[in-house]
Amino acid sequence: MRVGLYFGSFNPLHIGHIQVGRYFRDIQAFDVIWFIPSPLNPHKSEETLVPADLRLQWVNQALAEEQNMVCCDVEFGLGLPSYTHRTVTHLQSLHPEHTFSLIMGADNLLHFHKWNHAEELANICPLYVYARPGYNKPQEPLPFGANWHDAPLLHISATEIRDKLTNHQDISALVPSSILPQVETFFQHFFAEQDQ
Repeated sequence: MRVGLYFGSFNPLHIGHIQVGRYFRDIQAFDVIWFIPSPLNPHKSEETLVPADLRLQWVNQALAEEQNMVCCDVEFGLGLPSYTHRTVTHLQSLHPEHTFSLIMGADNLLHFHKWNHAEELANICPLYVYARPGYNKPQEPLPFGANWHDAPLLHISATEIRDKLTNHQDISALVPSSILPQVETFFQHFFAEQDQ
């Protein structure tokens, strides 16, 4: 089975993440997309993260009705912080019958050389890169042998959602309806605690 691995903090999961998964599913690049929430991304501050168990719950819930898109909690059983290379080699040992590829945004490709064992990771898990606003396609040949996809540009970010929630603005068009109430409730409590 061809598996697309879509890693992320998903802090919180938003419509853009879902649309990326649907894009790669619909062009039949993969048989299934595994969304892999990272308990602690080594490139992000733990202070800005929603608790890992909540982020995992939200991804599971949002994907429940999506075809060929599932949540994989593999990184919750591995050490912290979450290194993609370690996770991929672990998955390959568990599922030698599958072929794995890595789905990432163009912003991540720009900094991919800083990732743990970047060269080896790209060799064992081909990169499928989707366009992001503000990031031009690199010159051919693409770094790390990446496959470029001009997926629909998504002007949505988790940072934008958190900023809107801080300012008590509507996020209903940005977050899947299945998790919207939980996301809003969590951040209401979070910001209330910050104000105390």
